[in-house]
Amino acid sequence: MSTTKYDRYGRPAGFIPTINNEVDPYLVDKASATVTYACFFETGTAPRAIHRFVKAGTVTQVTVAWGAWSDRASLTYYPINTYLEVDNETGALVYPTEPAPELETA
Repeated sequence: MSTTKYDRYGRPAGFIPTINNEVDPYLVDKASATVTYACFFETGTAPRAIHRFVKAGTVTQVTVAWGAWSDRASLTYYPINTYLEVDNETGALVYPTEPAPELETA
């Protein structure tokens, strides 16, 4: 199986930024008072890195998923500071395999 590793923004591993390592969001969806989604590049309907921000009180959990923007609410999210490894043939995420723990709301 051939795979490609991506950073948390969806850039292929080995990407060398010219100015800085941060990327401004391309799309942002404030889905509710406690959940916001963001993606960073236009890919049409192709999978991309999607960030989810979940707020509980004064704490915000930031996680990342790989998938279509239209599926953002149903994707599995992983800790933000990890790379994403994708099967080149199927486009399926192969790493990471352990989802981020749910944010405690109490």
